[in-house]
Order: sequence, then C-alpha cells, then structure tokens
Amino acid sequence: MVQEKRRLLPTELKRVGWEALVQKLGLADATRFLLEYESGSGDYVQLKEQLFTGKTVDELCDAIEKKPPKV
Repeated sequence: MVQEKRRLLPTELKRVGWEALVQKLGLADATRFLLEYESGSGDYVQLKEQLFTGKTVDELCDAIEKKPPKV
C-alpha cells in the first residue's frame, strides 16, 4: 500500500527548500538565488487595471517600442 506523503508545514517547507537549494547550488549561489526574489507590495490587480484598462496589446507594444532605452 502506498502511503500519501503529508503536507509540510510552512516552516518545514522553508527549511527543506533551503537545504535542497544549498545542496544543489552551494551556500553562496543559494543565497544569490533567494536574493533575486522579493515579495513586493501593493495591489497588482488594482495597478494593472490603472495601467492597462482600455488599451489593446498593440497599443501597449507600440508604447514599449517608442520608449527610449534607459542609459
């Protein structure tokens, strides 16, 4: 009989995940990997509606293409 694996608690998941990253990437690269992510803040749905409501994909693409590159 196959026993179903229990779901990890959030703290266990973080610990096991960190251990897997360190084992696969090493301490320095695992740390660099995590630093690439941030939780962010605000309400993305609200921001998305403010920025994109009423605009077509073509209009958004045109705006992106016209924007000068950052120097």
